[in-house]
Amino acid sequence: MSAVGESLSEDHPALRRLLDKDALVDLVHRYSYCVDHQLSDELSALFTDDCVIDYGAGFAPVVRGRSAFRAMLAKNDERPGYLATSHHNANVLVVFDTDDQATVRTSVYAWHRTTAGATPQVWGHYHDVAVRTPEGWKLRERRLHLLGVDIEGWDGDYHRAAHTCPAIAAPGVPTGW
Repeated sequence: MSAVGESLSEDHPALRRLLDKDALVDLVHRYSYCVDHQLSDELSALFTDDCVIDYGAGFAPVVRGRSAFRAMLAKNDERPGYLATSHHNANVLVVFDTDDQATVRTSVYAWHRTTAGATPQVWGHYHDVAVRTPEGWKLRERRLHLLGVDIEGWDGDYHRAAHTCPAIAAPGVPTGW
């Protein structure tokens, strides 16, 4: 075997990890794309059957299961509260808990235009747990933690921003390499 072939063979776990990380970054961006383009079927397909989605009590009740999430989206399809949204993700950080599970943190800014003409905005972080499935990486848990909101007249409850995964901030070699 050539030196190049041996090198690729030895690097296979690192290459797999890089490909997985890229797929996870795509997953969080795909979520925002599907929300912004009102692609409810595609959006719900990004989650596992047993997912838990928690945007905070001020936004929606905790959703348990992909079918319940799709049902919630169907209500929005029938009576949309937003004419347009624009979600912006940044600072996507990934820690692999195992080869098939990852903790992901993503900064988010989201702008909305309501049917009443208001333009509420939120700033915060998605706290996700993603798992590898036969169809690829999917979100099993998503919880929105907010730093701030600009929503006129809104006094709803939401999860405050919190540092919940020490490994995310730890310097050094990524786990599993």
